[in-house]
Amino acid sequence: MNERILAPSILSVALTTMILLPVVVAAPARAQTPPVSVARNIPFNRTLPTACSEKRIRLTGEFQVQYKVTREGGGQGVIEGDINADKITGSGLTSRGTYKAVGTGRLESSGPSPTSFTYVFNFALNKSGTTDSLMGHVKFRITVNANGSVTTRVVGANIDCTS
Repeated sequence: MNERILAPSILSVALTTMILLPVVVAAPARAQTPPVSVARNIPFNRTLPTACSEKRIRLTGEFQVQYKVTREGGGQGVIEGDINADKITGSGLTSRGTYKAVGTGRLESSGPSPTSFTYVFNFALNKSGTTDSLMGHVKFRITVNANGSVTTRVVGANIDCTS
């Protein structure tokens, strides 16, 4: 092959490689960002009516939430969360009995980021000194912004009789 043709060809291949190599190497780094972990305490203070013999129960305390948010390539986001009701207590306004919330929940959601969705968390309300138990349900609105920051608010709650 002619040296006048060979030298520019080698230079052209080398230049193309130098231009494309950073793009190819950097692409996987943009595909996924490191997970963002966030712990939250969600205050809860409501009096809820029931259809049970305990007509109204006052629930107070806070739900403990731990989130992990990961942004994947193409604008997709993944949120994982663990919710705990152990810091919620209740007082029966009819019986004056005390209730202790017991329960944990796990959520996983993926989709376009930013996102907002509703999650219903269920937990038991055990009456102290008895085998009586009720079911509590709290509806959370969870919002994840483009930076992975999570906000959670309570949008509803109710109590069901279990017996």
